[in-house]
Amino acid sequence: MRPKLRVKYVDCYNAWNDQDNLFTRLLSQRYDVEISDNPDLLFYLPFGTEHLNYRCRKVFVTGENFRPDFAVCDYAFSFDYLDDPRNYRLPLAHWSPIERPADWDVDEEIAKKTGFCNFVYSNRGCVVRNQLFKKLSRYKRVDAGGRCMNNIGHRVDSKLDFQSQFKFSIAYENSSYPGYLTEKLADAFRANTVPIYWGDPHVQRDFNAAAFINYSDYGSNDAVIERIIELDQDDDAYREMLSQPCYPNNEFPKTATDEAVLARLTEIVESEAEPVAAGTPSWSTNLRCRAYYKTFKWRRRFDRWKYKVLPV
Repeated sequence: MRPKLRVKYVDCYNAWNDQDNLFTRLLSQRYDVEISDNPDLLFYLPFGTEHLNYRCRKVFVTGENFRPDFAVCDYAFSFDYLDDPRNYRLPLAHWSPIERPADWDVDEEIAKKTGFCNFVYSNRGCVVRNQLFKKLSRYKRVDAGGRCMNNIGHRVDSKLDFQSQFKFSIAYENSSYPGYLTEKLADAFRANTVPIYWGDPHVQRDFNAAAFINYSDYGSNDAVIERIIELDQDDDAYREMLSQPCYPNNEFPKTATDEAVLARLTEIVESEAEPVAAGTPSWSTNLRCRAYYKTFKWRRRFDRWKYKVLPV
């Protein structure tokens, strides 16, 4: 019989599902997981400060460009290359592996491509990304199916289905920071397109550098566009890049496998260390956390407003 484990998730984004997520799924393999308001283990994301009200063991989970604060959490799953045993690097791009079927055929995939390039974003706050869209659109039409720069008349229902129609996908992050790697690059690979990437300066540690166009290799959007045009006009070169495996040595990172993440979760659950939140947090810790979150929230809102119209 599996031991009971009471779990709670707070400060999540609107679409978060307590019952259907990576952590509940993995913990349920070893524990009888109950979603409870009186948790043994609290997971919190960076979208609020409700976690400050709990005194149990806390795990910070982030796919956003947001640092763990070990004054208020015991452990973290983040993208950070932190030299701290409490942090486990699990960038959002590795929450599930990208798998190609054994009979995957690059020529069949190329034959399905009916468009040049896609751009699927809601956040308007990335200058370098918006500029690439506008500059690349001077060469050929770039189809924008999100809220930002939308030019197809509606927002797409399925990002994967939409992206899979195109040769290239713009996969720029919202910001750049070492290790910060979200679903954007992984989604472009899943759609069997050639990603155009900007963000994590160490992205080649996680993904095969020969399989995508990396801004860091070129240094400017103009140089990136030159490379895109080269591939667009050279069928053999495009085919070679599209056929490359997504991961270095064609191997999903061992630290991101279900077995490795579950082992880490088990260590957290079975830890005998006293939770950092066992006592009442100091007023200064509370104030710092709330101020940090408010700054994060309002910066995102300001960026979305500021870059609604952006000159090239």
